[in-house]
Amino acid sequence: MLMRQPEYLPDDYGAIKKKIDSDYSANQAIWQVYWTEATLDTRLEAGDSSLMADLNQQLPNNNRGNFYFNRVRPICNMVSGFQRRNRKSTVVVPLENGDQQTADQLTKILLHIYKREGVYETISDAFHQGACIAGMNLLQVYMDYSKDPVNGDIKVDNCSYNSFFIDPYFRKPDLSDCSFVWRRSYLSHTAAAALIPDKYDEIMALPGNPTGTGRDGRFQYMPESYGQTQQNRLAYDEYYYRDYRKQKLLVDKNTGETLEITERQEIDVDEFLANNPEVTLIEQNVPTVRMAIMIQDKVFYDGPNNLNIDTYPFVPVIGYYNPMMPYFYSRIQGICRSLRDPQTLLNRRIVLSADMLESQVNSGFIFKENAPVDVKHLFQTGQGRIIPLKEEAAMTDIQAIQPPQIPPSFFQLQDTFSKELMLVSGVNEELLGSAMDDKAGILSALRQGAGLTTLQPLFDRLDYSQNLLGELIMRVVQNNYTPGKVRSILEGEEPAPLFYNKAFGKYHCMVEAGFNTESQKQMQFAQLLQLREMGVPIPDESLIEAATIQDKDKVAKVMMDKLQMASQMQQLQLQAAVENQQAQTRLAQARTIADEGLGYERYSRIEENKALAEERKAAAVKDDQMALLNFAKAIRELENIDMTQLQKIIELQKLLSVTEQSKIDKQNPPMAQSGSELDRGVNLAENRSF
Repeated sequence: MLMRQPEYLPDDYGAIKKKIDSDYSANQAIWQVYWTEATLDTRLEAGDSSLMADLNQQLPNNNRGNFYFNRVRPICNMVSGFQRRNRKSTVVVPLENGDQQTADQLTKILLHIYKREGVYETISDAFHQGACIAGMNLLQVYMDYSKDPVNGDIKVDNCSYNSFFIDPYFRKPDLSDCSFVWRRSYLSHTAAAALIPDKYDEIMALPGNPTGTGRDGRFQYMPESYGQTQQNRLAYDEYYYRDYRKQKLLVDKNTGETLEITERQEIDVDEFLANNPEVTLIEQNVPTVRMAIMIQDKVFYDGPNNLNIDTYPFVPVIGYYNPMMPYFYSRIQGICRSLRDPQTLLNRRIVLSADMLESQVNSGFIFKENAPVDVKHLFQTGQGRIIPLKEEAAMTDIQAIQPPQIPPSFFQLQDTFSKELMLVSGVNEELLGSAMDDKAGILSALRQGAGLTTLQPLFDRLDYSQNLLGELIMRVVQNNYTPGKVRSILEGEEPAPLFYNKAFGKYHCMVEAGFNTESQKQMQFAQLLQLREMGVPIPDESLIEAATIQDKDKVAKVMMDKLQMASQMQQLQLQAAVENQQAQTRLAQARTIADEGLGYERYSRIEENKALAEERKAAAVKDDQMALLNFAKAIRELENIDMTQLQKIIELQKLLSVTEQSKIDKQNPPMAQSGSELDRGVNLAENRSF
């Protein structure tokens, strides 16, 4: 790795060299056992055929112990494959009243680093190698100054189990109680000299390992330690250990805000305290992590951490962790540790089954001495075997041995050992995708959920490690990236006012797992889509703006044209509706006015109607009087008419009635009346005439 180290101290490194050697001597025996067990687990997952011969010495000879039927790798690949398919992204979320702008900017920077440096792939590799196989790997954060000599680029490296040596008595996953971490790499002379350019000549003069000599006997399980014919390599060691440093801290007694004074800040403390009487200066010792660099067992640097942080630049990725165990090799385990015995027994059973089936073909012969011509004929295989006998031998002098019958329980036991692999690992057939029974879909889903429940501790520890890694990278960004670097990553956006406030990361935000997407745009799109599915009215324009699709401008333009057309149609419809409403309003007003006028008119005619009624009453009385007068005149005239003349008038009246009735019958033929009805009509007419 390419790292730029701080300025170097004088070459008096006797104390730190003594501490390094002391830590190794005190803990080497503990780590030696763990390395041995972890190496066996690694060989088990890799399918090393010689491992079976080492683990199972009781198998018969003739190389039958070298066969290895690997059932461990599919199980480990299933667990790590599930993690890869369901990766989570690291995002910064503000707490309660936290600053959303600062959290969004930190999220953009984290996603930028993770995407550019392939951090998610590194996390998955560490999970597969650590949690599934060896038990623990370390994720190391470091700065690479090869492309950016001012700010550097943050990178994350995966440290395998055989490349680090740490305090075996740590208990906390964040290494807050760990006293030291030692990581080794093997580099060429030029690569090591590039890391410490001030010591170029001294590093180039160091003896390498052309023939395997000059090794210090440490980290024996690294691949470079096995390569006896390797090229010149230098053992490059980074030793991190806990210590204390002096801190100058400005504290606001009213608000509780703090500001640490560092060498990178240009602040006149006396003037600042004079202008701000509510601020006080506190000098104290705070815990920190120092770093020493040792090349070929020679210390070249011992000083502050090159990342300008007070914590280890490591995040452990652990499988099964039980701090109560007294033995370190049992305290940290992977999935492979519990699969070792079932895999060994299953492999032994498969080999014995094959051996027994082969022995069925030729179980051997019982023969008298000197009966066959040549004993080699008894070992013939295949079709057309011949066994010649001597002339004086009888046919009964040689007999084939009948092979014993193989009990069915022999093969059932093999299935039992195969199922043990699933039981001890917590993985079922549904998770492996190899279930053969016809079960309902809901039952299969329940089985998958049950299998994932047994593996949930592994995924929870990985989520916690990923959050620790996000917090570590966030602190490194705040302590090392200049505003210009931040502005370039944010595409011209200025850093928020609280971006460099270290208290923000502690009190105002948290790192949590979110949608795993290739960029923040995809994450924003996934979040908006989820909100819409939950019922939040997210507009289509926001979804298109956040979507990472090809020809997004054309799609957005088409959508805008349709929206404008729809908006125009809506405006026309709204205008027509408004005009219709106005017309209806005017019509209602006109009707109201007309009704009011009609009411006034009717009210004004009340008196006229009363007078008219009185007049009509008077006219009715007058008509009654005239009718009475006419009746009296008629009676008087009847008295002067003789009977003959009256009879003629009546007959004339009847004739007129019959003529009128005949006209009515012609107009309505179906309603023809009978003679009696006609007579009644005539009589009625007469009566009326009378």
